[in-house]
Amino acid sequence: MGMIAIIGGIGSGKSSVLQHISDLGKRTCDCDEIYRQISKEQEFIDLVGKTFGVVEDGEINKKALGEIIFNDGEQLKKLNGIAHPLVFGRLEEIFRGGEGDMYVEVSAFDKSMVDKFDAIIYVKTQKQNQIQRVKLRNGWEEDYITSVIAKQMSAQEMESVADFVIVNDGDIQHLFEQVEWIIGWM
Repeated sequence: MGMIAIIGGIGSGKSSVLQHISDLGKRTCDCDEIYRQISKEQEFIDLVGKTFGVVEDGEINKKALGEIIFNDGEQLKKLNGIAHPLVFGRLEEIFRGGEGDMYVEVSAFDKSMVDKFDAIIYVKTQKQNQIQRVKLRNGWEEDYITSVIAKQMSAQEMESVADFVIVNDGDIQHLFEQVEWIIGWM
């Protein structure tokens, strides 16, 4: 099969799905972790500094960058234009360095990424579940969580590009059963 994306909105259960796939002995990777690594590298810091002017003492001022990109879709596209090629380059290296399929959690998925994966698994849940999970996990206010959800690719768009859909509205056992069925089918 190749590289399989695991997508879904914030609080949908992508990380639980990825962890269970790892527990089943499959290769996994998290794009957020790759981004964290890349964001500390000089190439990325220099490009962000040149584009946004938010580098101080050789480090990105994350608060200043966040203020620039959070409410401005064009600025976010600029940042993604810097980050995505670096993240996907590293992802390809990791994939080529191992054997078999690799399941990849992609938090900031958009339609431009569809062709980078051989299959897409969409983890779907009700909006109220997302809000409650993120409140518990991050301690964020509901208004902020709702604004984050609104900036992500819509549930309908994600479902339209998915090869498989996992519905995460039940208990963890039901979630794991769906994961195991998909992994067995692949």
